[in-house]
Amino acid sequence: MNQIKTFKILVIVLAIMNVSLLAIMWFHRPPMDGGHREGPNDMNRFLAHELNLSDAQQQQFDALFDEHQQKMQAVKKRGRELHDLLFDELSNTTSTNKSDSLISLIGENRKIGEKALYNHLSKVRLVCDEKQKRDFDRIIKGAMARMGERK
Repeated sequence: MNQIKTFKILVIVLAIMNVSLLAIMWFHRPPMDGGHREGPNDMNRFLAHELNLSDAQQQQFDALFDEHQQKMQAVKKRGRELHDLLFDELSNTTSTNKSDSLISLIGENRKIGEKALYNHLSKVRLVCDEKQKRDFDRIIKGAMARMGERK
């Protein structure tokens, strides 16, 4: 009789622990992407803060950032459209062989985005004084190293 009572208590304790663990896992889930990713505005503020821009430089920097954001939004929109078309080909029962041309267009679009980023960073660097240029180069090299680690 004593063993049965012990087992009942043990089962109840284990059930409570199990429900508690499930509740913790459910309500405290990490984001699906593995954590917070910096958005363009976060990076913009970080870069401006690290470079210690003057008010005049900050105005130039903000104008360059806005211009760059507009270009990149168009590139991203085109990329989504091309990817949608590409993956629509998967369900296409008639063979159109458009996938190769769509993949080429996606590559060209990515090239446009990379070129826009390079041009933007070049313009931002021109706004900087000599000390800021050294800091800028260090920040960019660090960002590139972190991007390589993610792959």
